[in-house]
Amino acid sequence: MNIPPLWKVRREIYRVIGKIKFAIMKLRNPQETILYQRLEVSMTRSGMSPEIVLAMKSEGYEYPEIRGLKRALRSGDRVLELGSGLGIITALAGQAVAPEGKVLSFEANLAMISDTKKFLAGHGISNVELRHSVLVPKAKKDEKRDFHLTRSFASNSLLPSDKTVHEVISVPAVQINDIVAEFKPNVLVCDIEGGELELIPALDASGLRAVVMELHPDRLSVAQLAEIDAALAAHGLIPNHSPPLGGTVILYERNTGKKRATK
Repeated sequence: MNIPPLWKVRREIYRVIGKIKFAIMKLRNPQETILYQRLEVSMTRSGMSPEIVLAMKSEGYEYPEIRGLKRALRSGDRVLELGSGLGIITALAGQAVAPEGKVLSFEANLAMISDTKKFLAGHGISNVELRHSVLVPKAKKDEKRDFHLTRSFASNSLLPSDKTVHEVISVPAVQINDIVAEFKPNVLVCDIEGGELELIPALDASGLRAVVMELHPDRLSVAQLAEIDAALAAHGLIPNHSPPLGGTVILYERNTGKKRATK
């Protein structure tokens, strides 16, 4: 009999504990929505799970990225987001850059997009455009890429995963620099579960002022992470760790020789 690795056993134990805590919370305080970052999030929308709800209850869900947004974004910015997920970061970015700024967000999992659009509309956020596709360095006309869906949308990726893959779907692929030329972003927000290794070295980042990116050392080697850093540094974008955002999220800012006050 094959014995699973200890990390898998621990993961399943934590998952069961999370489900028990979630069930108890639901019994004590049945509700249809949860308030997070002043946003009303439906408890039943696609992508929600006990783990995510508990993270929101503890004010920890995507918190490093949220800190990065607060430090990076300014009114009027044009934000390119890769991986909209539940749309929490998308919504906060839309609010931060309003009224003149825009957000263009890409999501590979079509099942998430309808609920995210309803979520944004419900908060009166109209400066966000959602598109269903993945961005890649090079793409032919009508090209599609395999996208691996796991138990949690947060682990979905263009890369094969050591987590259980429930389904592999085919997603339209669009060339990244075509989108950059079309939209002309000055801020990039990126959380694509290791896909950054293929994408960032090919990215024309010359027009970017800042990048908020979650890196994935569980999927990428130290040398591969260094390659991403070097690609951004070649465009004058260097990590700003003062202070660190937390987790594996990094804020890259253009090196202008001037120091900005951090929030």
